[in-house]
Amino acid sequence: MNSILIVDDLESIHEMLDAVVQPIGLSTAFAKDGQNALELFKEKRFPLVLTDINMSPMDGMELLKELKAIDPNVLVIMMSGYANTDNAMQSLRLGAFDYITKPFKVDQLMSAINRAQEVFKTRAKDGDVNDGDPSLNFIGDSPSIQKLRKSVEKLSSTTNTVLIEGEIGTQKSLVASLLRKAEENEEDSAEERPFIALSCKKLSEEELKDSLVGPEQKGGSLFQEARGGILFIRDIEFLAADIQNELGTIISELKDEVRVVCSTCQNLEAMTDKGEFDESLYFRISSSPLKVPSLRERADDIPIIARAILNSLEMEEFEISDRAKALLAAYQWPGNYTELKQSIEEAAAQCENQTIRAKDLPEKIHDMTSWPSLTDYVEGKSREYMTRVLQACKGDSSKAAEILQCEEGELASIEN
Repeated sequence: MNSILIVDDLESIHEMLDAVVQPIGLSTAFAKDGQNALELFKEKRFPLVLTDINMSPMDGMELLKELKAIDPNVLVIMMSGYANTDNAMQSLRLGAFDYITKPFKVDQLMSAINRAQEVFKTRAKDGDVNDGDPSLNFIGDSPSIQKLRKSVEKLSSTTNTVLIEGEIGTQKSLVASLLRKAEENEEDSAEERPFIALSCKKLSEEELKDSLVGPEQKGGSLFQEARGGILFIRDIEFLAADIQNELGTIISELKDEVRVVCSTCQNLEAMTDKGEFDESLYFRISSSPLKVPSLRERADDIPIIARAILNSLEMEEFEISDRAKALLAAYQWPGNYTELKQSIEEAAAQCENQTIRAKDLPEKIHDMTSWPSLTDYVEGKSREYMTRVLQACKGDSSKAAEILQCEEGELASIEN
């Protein structure tokens, strides 16, 4: 990320921000209002936009909507001269990366910019920049998906066995492949490492024993193929009980030769407590867990993902109405990404004038009985904003509590 678009109607703000960001290697461009900014953005897709809210004829909120419609991946930091919780919540709901109040301290602004740079670097590393195919990456700026990206990056520098947990349709296999890509980007990875995958749900017990254990119980055929790389064992909860203990021993013995990554849709810890899963195997594979969030946990990312799905279908000119976006974001998505992709494909096939409207979405998405109450929704959004502030303060709960004007103890559950 080497450039930033600064949008404010005050020349003095332009000068001040220019002096702040240029020393860290960012080139700057300026716009006096939203309309001017939109014209500049269409000419050059800036990865980061820093914009005031109170402008005319187009204010910052409207600009944010327009920017996200053009490029769902753009990172937008909102500025306001008024400490307005409603504005903060609305901007985050619309996809803003962060929200800061004027007058702000330089370190507060730099913290937001530095975090934006980290997100951009992670996206580039994971193949997420300028890539319209959501099957190849995780897009969005929600705290849960940012946490997942950071965890993948951190684990890429280790040889730990990894357990990927998540609901059906959350693309756990993709997380495993991202872990592989991150490993291959390390400086000491001159050659592509093997990546061997199998599903315990799709193979028979005999096939699994041959593939994982082998006749001499020293690692089956797939362990041999995966030497020097990753063996990805999907749906490990379906592994037969008499194989589980043997596999735990083999993983321990071959840990320096093969990195094992497992995935599950179940709560393996609960299964272990009930005696339904081998305890020794569970502790072998669960030392480095990766939790893949459901779409319910990252509802604000859903319109962005839907936009990316359309792009991957070469339907860049298609639009999604505001009401359709609201319905998409509110639906619970039990099938997660897989279900969302199918719904967008169906809606795009039958919509008129290249615009997906509420009526084009599957009937199940119109069922509002599962929508959260206003109290639950506000509580969820408040928690998300508190998480962002705590991250910006680098985990300093005292500083975060001062900014949020809340008790430090209220941040304890977020820190955990």
